[in-house]
Amino acid sequence: MTSADGDRVHGPPSDTRRAVAVIVVAALLSLASITAVASVAAIDQVAFVSPDRTELEADPGETVELTVGLESRGGHGGEGVTAVALIAQYHPDYLTVTDIERGPWLEGEGTEIETRSTLADEAGTAILEQRREPAAGGTTGSGTIATLTVRVAEDAPTGTMPISFGESTVSLTGDYPPAVVDESATVAIAGGNESLDSFDHPGPDDLERGGEFDSSGDADETDDAASDGGAPVPGMTIGAALTALALGTLRLAVARDRRH
Repeated sequence: MTSADGDRVHGPPSDTRRAVAVIVVAALLSLASITAVASVAAIDQVAFVSPDRTELEADPGETVELTVGLESRGGHGGEGVTAVALIAQYHPDYLTVTDIERGPWLEGEGTEIETRSTLADEAGTAILEQRREPAAGGTTGSGTIATLTVRVAEDAPTGTMPISFGESTVSLTGDYPPAVVDESATVAIAGGNESLDSFDHPGPDDLERGGEFDSSGDADETDDAASDGGAPVPGMTIGAALTALALGTLRLAVARDRRH
């Protein structure tokens, strides 16, 4: 084997090395850039859905309440939130959402909140849709969006079961919806710590929604005010913020490509 052959076997061509170096440098610069702006931009065009407790304990047959918060700074140019569909998913063999009540987050002067709830237990899904009528510029901030009443099945085995909110959607006054970053709640049944079987949920759009929108329901009393424009929803970390920024940027780019 010649020395030239040895170079080809034991090391990449100089062009390849240069390309790899460029990729590495670009990745490092991107990471540094994202980190630098995360605290300022991560919650622009992003909505955070987070339960008040990420870990709950309950015995078979027991009922617990779970309060869910929403944080959104709206979108670019002062866009506000006009509608929210909170979608909770769980395994129906172990848990059941028996009730879901709206919180005051969307409320504002001169507007009513119309709601529609869908309890599709056989599909392991509970949906609470809320919208402002009229939209009146929407709202921003943080506060309670809903309270869920969850019952553990009488014959539920010992173990843990998540309640996920990852399919939830948020609408703004503008054209582009924000990315939604969720944090799940985990119910530890009878003190168990082993994950129970997963469940294949149908898509929320495939479910028959319950009835017409109604504006007669009052907000759940777990919160004294609507969005407060204040502190972030508990549990959200810089990691979640970085993920949210990436998701929001990707969704915005896809939406713009489709329009063009």
